[in-house]
Amino acid sequence: MPDIPTLPLPSVLPHPDAIRSWKQTTTDYESDYWELQYEIHRYLGRVDDEALRARYDNIVRNMHAIISEDRNVIPIHSFLSSWYWYRKEHQTRYEFALRKLQLHRPLPLIAKRDLTAAPARPRSPNAGDILFRYGERKWLQGLIDFGRLRMRSAEQYALMEKDPARHDDERVKHSYSPGQYVTLTMPDGQVVRPVSDLKYSTSGTDYFLYCVAMDWDPYLFGEFSGTDCCVVIKDPDEFAGRMERAAASQLPGWYFHHCPIDYFDTHERRPRERIDNAMSKEFRFAYQREYRFLFAGFGQTAAGHIELELGPLHDIAELHDRPAV
Repeated sequence: MPDIPTLPLPSVLPHPDAIRSWKQTTTDYESDYWELQYEIHRYLGRVDDEALRARYDNIVRNMHAIISEDRNVIPIHSFLSSWYWYRKEHQTRYEFALRKLQLHRPLPLIAKRDLTAAPARPRSPNAGDILFRYGERKWLQGLIDFGRLRMRSAEQYALMEKDPARHDDERVKHSYSPGQYVTLTMPDGQVVRPVSDLKYSTSGTDYFLYCVAMDWDPYLFGEFSGTDCCVVIKDPDEFAGRMERAAASQLPGWYFHHCPIDYFDTHERRPRERIDNAMSKEFRFAYQREYRFLFAGFGQTAAGHIELELGPLHDIAELHDRPAV
């Protein structure tokens, strides 16, 4: 077994009851055990070198954005947990070592983020009690003053290939099973093993969506092209109610839903983990901490976009400029 260093880990574990609720012990929070788990189930073994480097870069970006003291107490199987990302980082770097492949970047130094200047913060990770819409003032001023917004179809988002922060096919989600652990029985009874990982695709109904974030993060101002300000939505439920009423005439009979996004690892699915084409995203986007407002057609076609006007939002939202560097 290769010998690789462990990043400095949190000094606090989740509550013992929370650990037991996942049928775990404190051993699940030790890097030696993560290596043993990986030796048993080498889920990245057939990922090519370029994709492995990209995965590691995505994990590190998420670690810098997500890891915090209030996430150290969340059990390791949840993407909301700091421990989740430490384990993913360690096991991905362990695959580098198994291949005798040099890591292409220095080990990450996870520093405590200074968010004291934030105009508002959620009460806890994934709370969704305060929401943040990052964008350009020329659009967000209209959102504040008149409640004007655009909901795009999943199809339209899928065509945004020039924007890495949005480049995810919203119509279908993919995941993989390590091919070396899979056997296939052919119609004639012959048993064969695949030569690559098995790809699974999940699709669903068409929908229109409006995306916001669940935390204040100066990094996100640079993530979306042209962003110079942020609308802080202080009453998400009221905002949702106004959105639903404004869309009633354009989308009669459509199902309205709003909640946080679930993020999943495309190469390591949890047992019985459900992936939804509309409310699940690859974990490379987890740093965005996305919350969605969504109208699902269930047989009706969603194409292009729709324009809504909710009315002035000064009573439930504030407009803030991009912080100075």
